Amino acid sequence: MASRLILLLAITACGLSAQQKTVSSSTRPGVNDNADGALEGTRPEKVLQIVKSRGAVTRVDLEKRTVVLALDKRGAIELAFSQPTGREQIKYGKKSAKRLGVNRLRLEELREGAKVRVQYYPLLSQLMEIVVD
Repeated sequence: MASRLILLLAITACGLSAQQKTVSSSTRPGVNDNADGALEGTRPEKVLQIVKSRGAVTRVDLEKRTVVLALDKRGAIELAFSQPTGREQIKYGKKSAKRLGVNRLRLEELREGAKVRVQYYPLLSQLMEIVVD
């Protein structure tokens, strides 16, 4: 009886130590590159900076789900969306939305040469939001 209890406690202790959760990637669904060796509860090294800028769309890559933008003060930059397909934050500005009667766009509908305002994370090269003016 005592040996069974000791065996049960040993198995439970081994099982609990093996179930440490790792941090999953919140920036790209299905990609867990940053989870290797990182335990839950760890803090990032620095706070992610959000940059707001204006520019124009130069190229849209539908396969990679990326957008190349010619920004006013930073030059050309290629950015990806962290949201899954179909959930990208692409909006019309207030005047355009009122005139067209549509608030949101899909990435496939974003045309090259459009004047945009963007918010993005330069450290991750990822877009938060695109507002088409």
